[in-house]
Parts: sequence; structure tokens; C-alpha cells
Amino acid sequence: MTSRDHSTQDLVKSLLRKQLKHKKLVGKVEKAATRLDRRKAKLRTLETRIADLERSLADPRDGHPRAAHDVTLRRAQLVFNPSSGTSTGDSATRLAEIVDCLKAHGIQPLVGIKSSGKRARVLAREAVRSGLELVVVAGGDGTIEEVVSELIGSATVLSIIPIGTMNNIARSVGVPLDIPGACSLIGMGTTRHIDVGRVFTNARPDMEYFVEGAGVGLSAVAALAGQSFEKRRWNEVLHVVHKLFKDKARTIKVHMDDTVIETHSRIVTVSNAPIMAKNMLVAPDAKMDDGLLDVGVYDGLGNAKLVAHFTAASKGSPHNLPMYRARHIVITAERPELTNSDKNITPERRVVEIEIVPKAISMIVGNGIGLTVPVDAAPAAPPLHGDPHANGPVEGAPVKAEPVGA
Repeated sequence: MTSRDHSTQDLVKSLLRKQLKHKKLVGKVEKAATRLDRRKAKLRTLETRIADLERSLADPRDGHPRAAHDVTLRRAQLVFNPSSGTSTGDSATRLAEIVDCLKAHGIQPLVGIKSSGKRARVLAREAVRSGLELVVVAGGDGTIEEVVSELIGSATVLSIIPIGTMNNIARSVGVPLDIPGACSLIGMGTTRHIDVGRVFTNARPDMEYFVEGAGVGLSAVAALAGQSFEKRRWNEVLHVVHKLFKDKARTIKVHMDDTVIETHSRIVTVSNAPIMAKNMLVAPDAKMDDGLLDVGVYDGLGNAKLVAHFTAASKGSPHNLPMYRARHIVITAERPELTNSDKNITPERRVVEIEIVPKAISMIVGNGIGLTVPVDAAPAAPPLHGDPHANGPVEGAPVKAEPVGA
């Protein structure tokens, strides 16, 4: 028998061994998937029962909420932002409504007023140090993101009452946008472990983390434009629009785990949540609990196609562009570029390093598109865009993909 015959036999034996190993591993994966499905079914059944019990406890009796009289209320730190949202109503009246509603659902809030970002972080930090199990943020995405930076790695659970302008985080995790609905969800207490992204920077520590997303180039410009528009800084808006059409696409190298791509682009987005900026569905398939970031590079897209894509994204039906997933990303530009971490703008630089922090915080969530296992029994999920104070069926899920330029 020749050496070639021996070599062929060895290859055949090796192939057969690998095929047998593959067969056994497939069997194990299938069994694990079956067990996982059974456990998900049990979780859904349990959460349905929790929802029923929570509604029963919160039902009025003799004009008073049952939870406030029949059980010991759970203490929680409330971080209230009186300037959140576009409502011109009395913030004191809104705070009173929130406090009463939380009590009706078994929560005794320790009221803390956010007078600055620093104050919000201090309130969250003190809640963790004192061993409080729950922090309730009544505010917008910015206030939530400030509090998140202090809860990472702690046992304190985050819950939100979305009274902001965009409420991207609430929309992503399925928190109702009305106060009663949000408080009902908090009473249920259905939690998931949520990932947080981190941008490596020499800036302040509270600016390193992001919940929604980060980006380079026009991503930061868009974040800056959103801030200027909300605060009615019209000169800044004009400056941003001018920059949008003046800047040219450049070569950007993107390292994603073991993959490297080179793209000719003016923007790279790195998403933890499916929704960013002004309710833009930037990453339709992004999950906030999968340990991965969704990366968009927008290769070769000019002004018209970029505007068309993000206009469609703001309506819940983005064009079908390639997205990548990774745990660790390094973006290298030809020249220094503006970067953003959520709404925080960081100084221009050529190299940006971003990573995911898996299961960074525990959050009370609902039936959101940004979850691997949504809470089916939760109150009605909010729309992905539109009136921040109106609930309804989730729009844009599933998303109908359209080709660029359609």
C-alpha cells in the first residue's frame, strides 16, 4: 500500500470521527434547545401569573389602593427629572401622580430631584451603597443613562417611568409610555439582565458607557443635531447641517473581533439598542441582552441615500443594509473624527475602541423588541416612534426591509 493510500485512509478516518462528533454535538444542542424552550414556556406562564396577581393587588378597594394598605411597601429610590419631556404641565403635579401610582403598586419611593447629571448619579450611587433593591428613574433617556453608569455590576434593579422626549430605551425594552402602565410594570417586577456598551476614552468615567449606541463621524453629528434641536439652539443646528453636507466620505477601517473590513463611509454606528437618536430604528435586530453590539458601516452611501435611509429608519422601516455583530470593535479613521456615546459627544480622534459589557445591569422590562425573551404578559408595549405619551401596538416589528434607494 502506497503512502498516498495511507494518507487517504487517514483522511477518511478523520472525517468519520469528525462526523460522529458532529452528530453527538448536534444531539446535545437540540436537547439544550428543547430544554430552553420548555424553560421559556415556564417563564412566560410564571410572568402571566405575576401580571394577574399584580393587577389584583393594585385594584382599588373602597376608593383606596389595596397595595398601600394590605402589604408592606418596598422602598425604592426615585430619581425624578422635573424638566423631562415637552409637557408644559406642573412638574409637582406629575411627581405627585408618580408617587401615588407607585404606592398603588406596592412601591414606597424616596423622592430625589435631578437638578443636574451629577445629582442623578449621586442618588443612584447612594441607593447602591445603602442596599436599596430598586431605583426608579422618572425622566428621559439622558437621565436613565446617567443612572445606569452607577448601577453597573450592582444588585440594584433599574426601572423607568418614561416621561422624556424620545424615550428610546423604554420603547426598546417595552416599558409603557404612560405613568399608570409604567408603574404597573414596575409592580410586576419582571427583570432581564441588560448589556451596556463602553467607549474607551480619557474623558469623565460617566461618559464612557452607553445604553443605546455609539458612533463615529455623522453618528456624532446627528447626536449633536438632536441635542441642539431639542434645546432650540438654532445656530448650532445650522452649523451641523452645514457640516453634514460639507464633509466627504473617507476610508475607515473597522476591526470587529476577528474580522476586519475597510469601508468608504462618513458614518459608523455601534448599537446596543435597536432605537437611537430621534426614534430611529437603526439596528432592527439588535438585542440588549445577547452580549453583542450591532455595527453599521453604510459603505459608499452619499447624502441622498443616507438621508433616505435614516428618514425611513425614523418611521420604523429602515432600508436593508448589512449589519455586523461583535463584542469588541476598533474603528480607525483617516483623520480625527467626532465620536458619540449615546448623546455625549467626545473629542475628535482617529482611533475609537468600543466593547460590550454583558449583563451589566438588571432592569425591569416589558414586551420590547430589544429583548431576546420579551415579557409577553406585560402591559401594552409602546410604539417605536411617534407621540411619546401614546401607547399602541409595536410599530415596525417585524420590520419590512427595503433595498437602498427604493
